Amino acid sequence: MAPAPIVLDSDPGLDDAVALQYLLGTGLWDLKAYTAVGGNAPVDRAFRNARGLARAFGIDGDVPVHRGAGRTVSRVVSDSGFHGPTGLGEEELPDSTAPEQEESAAAALLRLSHRHEGELTVVATGPLTNVAAALLQDPGLARRVRRLVFMGGAARVPGNCTPLAEFNVWADPDAADIVVSSGIPYTMVGLDATHGWRFTHQDLARLDAAGPGQEMTARFMRTYLRAYETNHGDGSCPLHDPLAVGVAAEESFVTTATGTVVVECASELGRGQTVFLAQDKAERYSYPPHILDRTRHTGRVALGTGPRDFSTHFTETLLRRPSL
Repeated sequence: MAPAPIVLDSDPGLDDAVALQYLLGTGLWDLKAYTAVGGNAPVDRAFRNARGLARAFGIDGDVPVHRGAGRTVSRVVSDSGFHGPTGLGEEELPDSTAPEQEESAAAALLRLSHRHEGELTVVATGPLTNVAAALLQDPGLARRVRRLVFMGGAARVPGNCTPLAEFNVWADPDAADIVVSSGIPYTMVGLDATHGWRFTHQDLARLDAAGPGQEMTARFMRTYLRAYETNHGDGSCPLHDPLAVGVAAEESFVTTATGTVVVECASELGRGQTVFLAQDKAERYSYPPHILDRTRHTGRVALGTGPRDFSTHFTETLLRRPSL
């Protein structure tokens, strides 16, 4: 079976970087575009990182890298030093030798949705700014894509940047709400599931033992582990962004439920909260009409880990796809 067309929209980001490597390692996808969005790093830095990663993994001659929107839909300011000064720890990757694309990330999404109508999968591992921008330009995108899988949100667990909000949604809540209310077929892979699949020092030892082709990846994951140890006291780190890529191909990595996601955009205290209204329970509550109207747009939401072991699969897949 031929690999399926996919766009990866990313804000690299340490776990975004290995999510790209994992996607390439699966052999399941025909990566049509790699689009950059601001989040873990400002958009210009994210774009530079994406171009460097495309070169490092040997795809810069085949996969165009597109710069994302210059500001968020919400016009909020967000910043994260969690991924280090460059977004990739302290790594400064050589720039791609390919010419810079003039086409924006949103324009590329729209073009590819026409070219591969009904077939295109989009995986977003950063804020949903670019996807929302494309939907605002052409709402028909929602019916042309086969599926959107995005890493973001927290349905039944606390957030990771506020008590209520996960970072990607908090960074551009209006963008996230535009996306989940658009009618696009989506799966939200948030903290409920991503905190369950971990990368450990034993996994890092496997990368170290693999030799030169995994040295860059081992540096990324060593830095990522150190950030979790420093900030959270954890001896392992969650596989946030790679899991979203995994779920795009295999939902058995997570358990899911169908329902409606509503994003809190008006409250500064609750900014970015993702409220999950389970389909089988939504009608029990006295929601105002404008909220009840939202329940006609449903998606899939990951509520926990699934029966298939993603952590092992992730490391084994990386080992099949070394960098250059």
